Amino acid sequence: MKTLSYDQLKKMKDSREKFILINVLPAETFNEAHIDDSINIPLKQADFEAQVEKAAGGKDRKVVTYCASFECPASHDAAEKLEKAGFTDVSAYEGGTKEWLEKSGKRQAAA
Repeated sequence: MKTLSYDQLKKMKDSREKFILINVLPAETFNEAHIDDSINIPLKQADFEAQVEKAAGGKDRKVVTYCASFECPASHDAAEKLEKAGFTDVSAYEGGTKEWLEKSGKRQAAA
């Protein structure tokens, strides 16, 4: 499983690279704060892999998962689950919402 740093994810977003950015935390947490242009598909959802495949349009699209912070294991767990389900290009952004909002200078993204 690949991991991404803040700078790597920022470069991907700035260059308008084609990928889907997924917050894997519960909807309540996503609604409080999230990264711009991300969608919410909670990891604990029973059909998580199917929902990601539907949102991505297939298992070959680049997918980046993220959660709350470096201390949160959900982004890694989600990326591993997607790889096991046959997704071919999955990365986990380790810093999560906390690092992204701190480094980008935003308090929180608009819901």
